[in-house]
Amino acid sequence: MINLSRRRWILGTAGVMVAGIGGQMLGGGVFATLAHAAPPLASAVTMPDSFMALSKQLTGMDALEPHLGQALYSWLHQAQLDTQLEALSTLFTTHRNVVGDDLHQLLAAQPAELAQLYQQLVSGWYLGVVGQPGSQKCIGFENIISYQLLKNNLLPPSYAPGEPNFWVNKPAAPQQNSTEVIAHG
Repeated sequence: MINLSRRRWILGTAGVMVAGIGGQMLGGGVFATLAHAAPPLASAVTMPDSFMALSKQLTGMDALEPHLGQALYSWLHQAQLDTQLEALSTLFTTHRNVVGDDLHQLLAAQPAELAQLYQQLVSGWYLGVVGQPGSQKCIGFENIISYQLLKNNLLPPSYAPGEPNFWVNKPAAPQQNSTEVIAHG
């Protein structure tokens, strides 16, 4: 036989009531409105192959991270910038050999939306950040191009100078050569 004290019975009943009320709120009402207002997941929008082709052309990288590409494309699609993707792709296809200052002059001569889209794409791929100042969103971190370019010199991608948990071990004492010790007198 289970011995329930009055306190345990009240706490148990209150817990069941809170769970029931919380479940109803999640099923409808305030929380349902918030759930429907959430942005779509990165995989909810189908990314066309032409987006990755344009991104490879813009970044100069042959192997781009597909998950970062999907996140970047989903953000562009949500921000309704994907309508200019075809125009930017055509511009870069017709001016393949334009680089550096000439590229910036070419973009300055185009509609502002194309220059903005170019900046958003480059920022998304290299920095993992999209959006305008004040409303920026991070879409990637360790898979961004900036880390891929440094992966041979900076492993793992972070500000840490060593492997994970390197700080738990006492550093080795520096070795001194007898030729390095100079007596000042």
